[in-house]
Amino acid sequence: MTQQQAIQKLWRFVGIYGWQRALNKAVARKRPAWIRPAWIRGMNPRGVEVSVVGCGQFAFSCICFFIQKHKGTVFLTAFDTNPERAASLGRYYGFRQIGLSARDVFDNPAVRLLYVVSNHASHTPYAVEGLKRGLDVYVEKPVSVSYEQLVELSAAQRSAMGRLFAGYNRPYSAAIQTIREQVATRAPAGGFSLSYFINGHLIPDDHWYRDPDEGTRVCGNLGHWIDLTIHIWQWRSLPDWVDIQIAYANLNEPDDNLCVTFTTNKHDVVSMMLTARTEPFEGISESINLQYGDVIARIDDFRTLTLWQGNHRRECRYQPKDVGHERAVMQPYHISNRDWHEVSVSTLLMLYIKDMVLERRSASRFEIQSQVAQLETDINQTLTTPVAVAST
Repeated sequence: MTQQQAIQKLWRFVGIYGWQRALNKAVARKRPAWIRPAWIRGMNPRGVEVSVVGCGQFAFSCICFFIQKHKGTVFLTAFDTNPERAASLGRYYGFRQIGLSARDVFDNPAVRLLYVVSNHASHTPYAVEGLKRGLDVYVEKPVSVSYEQLVELSAAQRSAMGRLFAGYNRPYSAAIQTIREQVATRAPAGGFSLSYFINGHLIPDDHWYRDPDEGTRVCGNLGHWIDLTIHIWQWRSLPDWVDIQIAYANLNEPDDNLCVTFTTNKHDVVSMMLTARTEPFEGISESINLQYGDVIARIDDFRTLTLWQGNHRRECRYQPKDVGHERAVMQPYHISNRDWHEVSVSTLLMLYIKDMVLERRSASRFEIQSQVAQLETDINQTLTTPVAVAST
């Protein structure tokens, strides 16, 4: 990218996110050692309780940005398997400690709230460890990348003193919450019609998102809209089953440039197109169309929402763009609007689709009730199985 393009991109981001967030995103990419935010000089030592595992771009430009915005410098320990990332995040946000290992996070008696923003396959292990130690845990999406991980996480959540929050942000966006309010006022109207068109980041073949052990792009990207679909269905009630059809543009790249469709016994129809044939200049963008009864809604990249109900038309504009990150990140400080059952079901469906993609399958039926029943059985078995103690 040329210097002129970089300046143009920054200016575009200012229009989308505002000056403060746009500049923060730019700093997060470069992380120059000389930058010291002015507010660090006025740190208040009270209320220091937040530790972060995983110090990459998202932790820098989103998680810590919004925590600092609302709660100030409450950061305790930063840890990343890349020490330079941990050091730059800790330096910028005024963390009290840079962890040399994950034990530095978990063994610090002052920690109360843990944000897990590491690579996808490590989300569950870190979250489980935090729950076992009585912490409140915010785990970024995906919460698990295998069925076994989901069982382990769910069992830990059931037996934990702390609370567990999922980092799926779109249900917290103002546009989705506005649509929910409109649907809630209508009489039951049968099925939902939903379509998603997602312009994703162009990533190389060897990018870690594509690693089957990390859940592929199904867990890394498509899981957002699978989760949002389950959330929207739950406004009414979940269907009994979901018929899944997948069209692949290239079977050598099955988790990219694909279209996933759902139909259900409640007459829902859903289509999800994930395409990444070029890098979008303004980052990931999406359009969402919804119809339920006489409610018709169109979301344009979470910058505008247009609602129609009969002859009534309403338009909402969001400046800055509101994809729900701020409310999602601040869940531990407020009452969450997500039932963990929703997250469990969306994760089960996501993992089912991930397996379909890895096997290049094009059609299958997902039985929600039987899948949930099996998960409950396996959770209970995990909770009642004695932990083996190694002999000395």
